[in-house]
This record gives sequence, structure tokens and C-alpha cells, in this order.
Amino acid sequence: MKKSVFLLFTTATVVLAACMHPPPRSEDHMVSNQQIIPEESERLEALTNAGKSFSRVVIVPAANNKLSMLSNGVAIGVLMMDAGSAPADLLLGILRKEEEQAVAVVGKSDALTAATIEATIRQLDNKPTTTTILFAGKSKYVEQLQKVTDKAGVPFEGVVFPAPEEKDSPQEATE
Repeated sequence: MKKSVFLLFTTATVVLAACMHPPPRSEDHMVSNQQIIPEESERLEALTNAGKSFSRVVIVPAANNKLSMLSNGVAIGVLMMDAGSAPADLLLGILRKEEEQAVAVVGKSDALTAATIEATIRQLDNKPTTTTILFAGKSKYVEQLQKVTDKAGVPFEGVVFPAPEEKDSPQEATE
């Protein structure tokens, strides 16, 4: 019984991972060939508004359907097993180049984007990089990635997105 459950889970993981694995992309492109959706452009804008400049963008596509939480969870599991993904491979190629640059890594799912960055850093095998990774997402993922990148010696700059709301003053609340 355990073998059949394991086999079923493994098959489902491989099938879902294959569905989430976008086609290979050329490293010559600034942006992957995925269409930038409003949420991703808002994250890029948040980075720009925070004074971060970047020469490259890697988009981490996330599932956007009724089962997106499950699909994204499976993709995160696959990344944790070091199976890789097209965005992780693209980011790895950028990090391995010996040029000082900044790359924005954005996606609709903070958890999946953070997992992609972490998987890429594991693949670097402690080799140095001069490329700075930029990320805009929830504060817990910014903090998590800061710890991982500090430990690996990878330059990282995170911006909390959406920005914490400033509380209205009592005077503004009554107007």
C-alpha cells in the first residue's frame, strides 16, 4: 500500500512539475518570454520606487487556477528536491556570469519565487557571484531570503511588497 501511494505521489509530482516547467529561454533576453502580469509589474515598480535598478528580470510563473495553492506547493516541493525549473536555470546562468549586475526576480507567488531563489543559490555550490538578486514580496520572505543569501554570500536586496500601510492620523480619519 505504501509503495503504491508513493508511486502515485511521485507520478503526480512529475506530471505537475512538467506542466509548470515553461519552455527554455534564452539568456540574451532581459525578460523571460512570459507575459508580465499586473502583479509582477507592480513588484518591479516597487523595486524601482525603492531606488533599486536592475538590468535583468526573471519571472517565476505561478499557477493561476482553482488548484493554484496545490500546484504551487508541488512546484515548491520539486524545487526543494533540487529538481530545478526554467526560472531557476535562467537565474543560475545569470548568477554564474562574471559581471556586476542586478537581476529582479518576480512572480505572483512569493513562496514559489522565494523557493526558486533558494534552489538557485543551492545550485551555486558556494561559488561567488557579483550579481545582486532583487526581490519584492511579503516581509517574511524578504527576511528568509536575506538569511539564506547572507549565509551563501550572495548579494541580495529585498523590498517589502505591498508596502506596509501608514496609519491614518485621527484628523484624516474624520475627514
